[in-house]
Formats: sequence, structure tokens, C-alpha cells
Amino acid sequence: MNNILYQLILLFGLMAIGLIAKKSKILDEDSDRSISRLIVNITIPATIISSSIGQNIENIMPVIVVFFLAVVTFIITPLLSIIFVKNLKMDKTYKLMLNYSNLGFMGIPIVSSIYGDKAVFYVSIFMMVFNISLFSYGISILQESKVRWSFKKMMNPGIVSAIIALGIFMFEIPVATPIENLITSIGNITTPLAMLVIGSTIADVKIMEVLKDKMIYIYTILKLVIYPSVIWGILQFFIQDSMMLGIAVILSGLPAAGNVSMLCMEYNGNVKLVTEGIFMSTICSIVTLPILMLLF
Repeated sequence: MNNILYQLILLFGLMAIGLIAKKSKILDEDSDRSISRLIVNITIPATIISSSIGQNIENIMPVIVVFFLAVVTFIITPLLSIIFVKNLKMDKTYKLMLNYSNLGFMGIPIVSSIYGDKAVFYVSIFMMVFNISLFSYGISILQESKVRWSFKKMMNPGIVSAIIALGIFMFEIPVATPIENLITSIGNITTPLAMLVIGSTIADVKIMEVLKDKMIYIYTILKLVIYPSVIWGILQFFIQDSMMLGIAVILSGLPAAGNVSMLCMEYNGNVKLVTEGIFMSTICSIVTLPILMLLF
């Protein structure tokens, strides 16, 4: 519980600094967009690749099971999102916010605090599938009225880095220490940069307007309560390992990913709505995450 509270405090602390920087004119909309482009195209891919370096395959079966869990999760959640967004007449941006959780910053420390360091690599497998889905299906949501699907457009830094990471892991490709340190160092700046930019965009959010928006409350309940419950309800019939099932449930019940905000800035999505969703879901996760921990 202390680890969760620590991570939440750190998260809000970084966002608060970003907010202050925006109010102090240190950051502005142009800098937000430039930093977001840096995160999407450089630091996130570095994070993905670094998660696979140095991993040794002792028993491939748990890896296959976790990969299966990740794939199933990122099939179930988009299907649920299509149903809810259509029937509740929600903005299409809600699909992104419902589908993609904050795996990197909150998922890794929370899961490791419950199941130990061994579980961190399992989270990285989820992150690989997460990025393949985000940088393909996620981008298609934002661009559905502008471009057609093409192999060339899918080969963006997020997808390419996920493929590289999977290759490094599966074939146990050695990476020179200087290169590993370089990639890891670049990846390490993703979280603070992302949270600073989110905090900066929150500076433009009118809190009272958010609190009056009924759809934000519906979204928050779906994201933090309904989705993890559905994931548990389905996967419990196929997965006997309580740790693997718990990881899938907890990751699906995290707040909206900061990556979604970065992607919306990069592809001209509804950044304001995403920021409001991240703000509300993160605050409410202070209550829901400990409950998920106790249950799973």
C-alpha cells in the first residue's frame, strides 16, 4: 500500500511541476507539442527496447502465457470500448482512454511491489503488445477520417521498437554495455517528460468544468471498475496462475496512459478531453487501485 501511495504521490508531483511550469510560462503549447514528439518517436521506443535487453529464457511457457494474456486483453478492451462508445454516444477519444492504461509509470512499480521484480518483465511483455496496439489501432482511431491503413504508416517507431525488442528477447541477442546504457538512459526520461507535459496541459483544464461533465464520471467507472472486472471474469476460466491473472487485472484497471496524450498531440487528437480523463482517472485510482490489490 505504501508503494502505491508513493508512486501516486510521485506521479502527481511531476504533474504539479509541469502545471507550475505552464503557469510560469516556462512551458507553452509549442513546447508541449515538441516534447510530445520527442517522447513518441524516441524515448518510448527506447523504453520498449531496453525492457527486453538482458532477459534470459529459462522456461518459455510463462512468457507465452503472459503474451497470450496481453493479446486477449487488447482484444477484449477495444471490443468493449466500441460497444460503450457507440451506445453511450461518447467522443471517439474515449476509445483510446479506455483501451490504454498507464503501464509504464504506474504498472511496473505497482506490480513489482506486489509480485516482485520477476513480474516486471511480464509487464514489459504487456507493454510490447500495448505499443503494437497503440501505434496501429490507436493511431487509426485518430486518423480514421483522414488516411487509409497502409503497411508503411504502421511501421512507426513504436511498432518497429516493439519488433526489435521481441527479437532481442526471443533470440537472446547480446547488446554492448555502452549501447544498453545509452538506450536505458534515453528510456528513463520518458516518465518525467510525459508527466511534466501532462501537468502542463492540465494547467489549461478548468477543474469545475471537468467535475460537471457526467461523461467523465461514466468513463472513470468503466476504466477503473468495469474493465478490470470483465478481464477477471473472462480470464479466470483460462488462467490458473494467480500472479499472471492478477497482473492482467491490475494493469487493465490503471488510469489512462500518458502516451495517449502524447499521441493526441502528435496526431491532432482531442488533447483537452484526454487530459481531463487522465486527471479524473488518476485521482480516483487512489481508491480503486488498493481495492484491486486486495482482491487480486
